[in-house]
Amino acid sequence: MRIALIIIACLVGITFVVLLVRSHVAPTYPVTARDIPAIISQLERSAKNGHCVTLMFVPPGSTDGESVNLQYSIDSGVVGLDWVLNGQGNIADQAKVSELAAKLGHRLDEREMNGVRYLRVTGSGISELGAKIIQDCYHVSPDAKLGMITEGFNWQP
Repeated sequence: MRIALIIIACLVGITFVVLLVRSHVAPTYPVTARDIPAIISQLERSAKNGHCVTLMFVPPGSTDGESVNLQYSIDSGVVGLDWVLNGQGNIADQAKVSELAAKLGHRLDEREMNGVRYLRVTGSGISELGAKIIQDCYHVSPDAKLGMITEGFNWQP
C-alpha cells in the first residue's frame, strides 16, 4: 500500500512537471515570406516593447543544417527588423545583408542588448526588406515554409 502511494505521488509529480514545461515551450508556426506584412501588422497591434517574432529557416544547400534567423521586434514603441548576430550564419552573412539593405535604401544601425549584437532598421519597407533577405540572399522561395516563434502574442493566420 505504501509503495503504491509513493508511485502515485511520483506519477503526479512527473505529470505536473511535464505540463509545466509544455506550457512554457513557445509554439512554432509555419509561415512564408509572403506572410511578413501580416506578421508585422499583428506585431504592431500587440503594441508592447519586447514583443517580437523570429523567422527561422535552413537555406537550401546548407551543409551544417543551422538555421538563419530574421527577427522583427518592438523597441521604444517602433517595429523594426533585427539581424541578430548570434548564429554562425547570421554573423557570416552580416555584410551581405547590410549590402542588400543599403542597395534598397535602408541603413542598418548596430546595437547591443544583453551582450548580444544586432543590426536594426525601422521605417517603411521593412517587410519588403525581410522578404528580399530571405529570397535574394538565401534563395528561399516566397512560398517556402519558414518556422516562426512569437513572443508576446499568438499568431493568427
